[in-house]
Amino acid sequence: MTRSALIAIPAWNEEGSIADVIAKVQEHLPTAGILVVNDGSTDNTAQVAEQAGAMVVSLPFNVGVGGAMRTAFLYAKREGYQALVQVDADGQHDPADLDKLLAGLNEADIVVGTRFHPDSMYFIGGPRRWAMVLLSKALSAMAKTPISDSTSG
Repeated sequence: MTRSALIAIPAWNEEGSIADVIAKVQEHLPTAGILVVNDGSTDNTAQVAEQAGAMVVSLPFNVGVGGAMRTAFLYAKREGYQALVQVDADGQHDPADLDKLLAGLNEADIVVGTRFHPDSMYFIGGPRRWAMVLLSKALSAMAKTPISDSTSG
């Protein structure tokens, strides 16, 4: 069976925000599958996510975003999804933009969103911001394409 898009939400102790994130994804992309990868949470993240209508895979302990996303990619492949989009469980990614990200796949094999778009309200300062800028510049040079947010999901 071929399915269109899977929205993967890696989550670690996000019971306070996960239901709202799932509801916003359902509102803006009602045909997408939603998978919450419960990354060893010690709170009720998994139960809240299931009650909100998401599929949930629970990892036995916290492996980090990378491990959680590997789990999501394996799930998407096994279930026949054609596309996967990562959305953060804390609500910092706006689900209203999911259709724009997916539309980009008509012209490219991979699409990466940015938190630093001129219209974005996202702000980060200090050493972390400078490290992100340097990493983005280095990756842009290697990839020979502009990358403004190298740590975006």
